[in-house]
Amino acid sequence: MGLNRSASAIGGLKAGLVGGTFFGAAVGVLNYALLEAFKGTALAALQATYSTCYGNAAAQSCFSRALTYGIPFSVVLPAAVVAILFGTLYGMYFEYLPGGGYRGRAAAIAILMLLLLLLFGLAGISVNQTTRSVMNALDGAAMVGFALIIAQLYRRFTREVRFETPDREKLKIKVDGKDFTDKTRTLSLHSTHKIRALGEGGYFRSWLVSGGVSVRDPKSPETTMTVDGDGLLKTSLPGSKA
Repeated sequence: MGLNRSASAIGGLKAGLVGGTFFGAAVGVLNYALLEAFKGTALAALQATYSTCYGNAAAQSCFSRALTYGIPFSVVLPAAVVAILFGTLYGMYFEYLPGGGYRGRAAAIAILMLLLLLLFGLAGISVNQTTRSVMNALDGAAMVGFALIIAQLYRRFTREVRFETPDREKLKIKVDGKDFTDKTRTLSLHSTHKIRALGEGGYFRSWLVSGGVSVRDPKSPETTMTVDGDGLLKTSLPGSKA
């Protein structure tokens, strides 16, 4: 994994920690409310499914355990962990996700996350098809909240930098060993990166910067770049006015 992707992953992890905590807690609270609302149906299902839950008293005990232990450990914890993981992936692969902008890409990763949770049965406890359908809808609402949170926080923890060169065939820009020529990338706020102008000898003149981007030595083809805001990093050529 390149340093640039690690830097983006840090922003995603930070956003994922907050978004994942919200998502896990939201799914847990919604699942608790759902089971309480369908308590009669849940008690009947427990008695019919588990011999240890047969009888009113035993069914009540099983229902209480489902609320006290089942939801926190079978729903909240896995949902939060998976959401944090997907928040990190959002940062790592931000530029490759479908959808435009921060929210569009966050929606794409959030939908993928929810599909995974549904596939492995980690999206909540249900007792019949009706409660499963309701729980799926509630999961979808929590997913929207998760997507909005990670989009907003990832934007807060990162900045967009545009990398340009007048002639990409003769001169390329490498950032932490990755080719960023004529690309826009999100990098962690206040992060530092190794940059290199790679091309024919004598073709590089200097680095040009704008916005929140700065370089240690503008005249050196190999130096470091610091990202303190959105900005532009560009190479100038011999004979240019810049």
